[in-house]
Amino acid sequence: MNLTRDDRHALEQLRNLFLSAVPVEAPYWANERLLELYHVTFAQRIAWKWYAVLEELRKLEWTLSEGVVVDFGCGSGIAASTVLEAFGTERVRELVLIDHSECALSFATRQLKGTYPSLNVRATTEWDIPPSSTVLISHMLTELTASALEQLTIILRRARAIMVVEPGTRYASTRVVMLREQLRGDFSIVAPCPHQQACGMLHPSSARHWCHFHAKPPSEAFTERKWARFADAFGIDVGDLSLSFIVLDADWQGNAPAPTRVIGKPDVTPRDCIVTLCTAAGIGERCIRKAGDRAMYRRFRNNPPRWLED
Repeated sequence: MNLTRDDRHALEQLRNLFLSAVPVEAPYWANERLLELYHVTFAQRIAWKWYAVLEELRKLEWTLSEGVVVDFGCGSGIAASTVLEAFGTERVRELVLIDHSECALSFATRQLKGTYPSLNVRATTEWDIPPSSTVLISHMLTELTASALEQLTIILRRARAIMVVEPGTRYASTRVVMLREQLRGDFSIVAPCPHQQACGMLHPSSARHWCHFHAKPPSEAFTERKWARFADAFGIDVGDLSLSFIVLDADWQGNAPAPTRVIGKPDVTPRDCIVTLCTAAGIGERCIRKAGDRAMYRRFRNNPPRWLED
């Protein structure tokens, strides 16, 4: 990952576009070099988020259904790559790559075929979501106009399962929740929610909260020099991987592992910590005082759990 000044400038411009969270109606992949740079830098951080979601799905015993997989807004193909790595290709009859950039489609197809030569890959700029497919959506909801998001919601009802991984920002979370509410009547919610009811984030009392989580990067993020240089070049904390996500499945019959989900990071002081919790009753907070429950306080300070039993 030896980036030249021009490489850093190109990636910085791309990052600024993503951070602006404004609708993007024209392709921004200027050339394959930009896709190559993105794939080995920012896309790898997105892959780490997908790994965290896939690990949660593994614990829930959710698996990929046999049929067609669609990577919607594929970019360099990182979402499809991580999902295929987790589940293999035996159950994938066809992988459909959708993007408004022909350059991205070409790059993603070459990357995926290089790893899985026998995989049946179809690339298209059309919003073609086959019935009963599994749809992957990664870091692109904030790029859609309101009308495009509405159109996407309509065609997603054709799918059997939907996996969405987005940045852990307030705005991205709002879009994930919007998608959840539009689709929960047609799908069961696999993760991250502990219930199937309306999202508690929509209640006025929850206005200062947003649904997001923090994934743990792999050890290489802290031990490999290339990531230290990358972090220095872009002012990024490689240890902070915030994400918003939702996994929906029309055939899911499982239950959440616990009735209470921990949202975001605890607000920790030397005396206590405030934890944001999601339950079927809504969004709430719990204060864990060090003097009252030292073990629980340490748990949330050092390694906060994702779920609580009560």
